[in-house]
Amino acid sequence: MPKKPSRPAHKHYLRGRKLEEHDAAAARSAYEACLAGDCRHLEARINLGRLLHLEGKLREAEKIYRDTEEPSAILFFNLGIVLEDLKRELEAIEAYRQAIVHDPGMADAHFNLSALHERLGHAQAAFRHLLAYHRLMLATATSA
Repeated sequence: MPKKPSRPAHKHYLRGRKLEEHDAAAARSAYEACLAGDCRHLEARINLGRLLHLEGKLREAEKIYRDTEEPSAILFFNLGIVLEDLKRELEAIEAYRQAIVHDPGMADAHFNLSALHERLGHAQAAFRHLLAYHRLMLATATSA
């Protein structure tokens, strides 16, 4: 069972969320303060990694994502994008696969896997993930 976030650390996280739209640097500092107080705060880790990625600090973002004790589909998906941007395609494939393990309904992970496999010349794997993506999107559209 996930640990309940510490109240002081969580306050830093909430402050970071409020700051993101108008002061990314301050938001990043708030997320760092949150993680200093509670290294297991998953949402702060995901948001900090995303901000670092957007700033072009890919290796720092990768480290933030990899230093978690509580993996999640979103975390692995974001890690996959960072790894693709670092031109580490095989590691990106594994990250996207882990995203799907943690959330089999994550259509975007299948889509990214399909595109990545296509670029690498893996036609069968690309087609398989594209089909999975289409099935999930169709299921989402019919349930809406």
